[in-house]
Amino acid sequence: MVPSEINPARKAAVPTWLVFGALGLAATAGGIFLPRSMRHSSEPPTAAVAAPPLAAPSAKTTDPLEYTPPPLPDLPSPSAMFLRLALGTVFVLILCVLTLWIGKRWIRPLAGPQGENKQLRIIESLTLGGRCSVYLLQAGEARVLAGVDGAGIKALLPLPAEFAGALAEMTGEDG
Repeated sequence: MVPSEINPARKAAVPTWLVFGALGLAATAGGIFLPRSMRHSSEPPTAAVAAPPLAAPSAKTTDPLEYTPPPLPDLPSPSAMFLRLALGTVFVLILCVLTLWIGKRWIRPLAGPQGENKQLRIIESLTLGGRCSVYLLQAGEARVLAGVDGAGIKALLPLPAEFAGALAEMTGEDG
């Protein structure tokens, strides 16, 4: 195994935040412009039919408990409903982003400093397939070989100090 260079972070073709931002903008624009395309015709709303005035009770009334239902109210406009839906969705998305951002800033100090542990580091890794890997670790002055599979660490083998010289001898490398 040859020590590898520091593995560069994998760069995606398009950043994830940009994809989600574009989807959010498309949903917001759809919520704003879709109601405008669904407007009713320009006819004025019809006036509600007024209930006939109640007559004074008289002896001729056969049923004093006769019920006359009130007129139905006008329906709300779809554009106003879609606008409220879009604004509510944007508000909830903004709250979600703020919650994640604040949570990340609170949790990060609890995780401890990253990259400052010089006592234990990965020198080389080799993937064997089937979620199995072998890692060469530097633990202080000693080197350790670790076998890992999907269930966790399966084997830890401390390597002797003269392992680097023996490996170079076997491979025929100088130095």
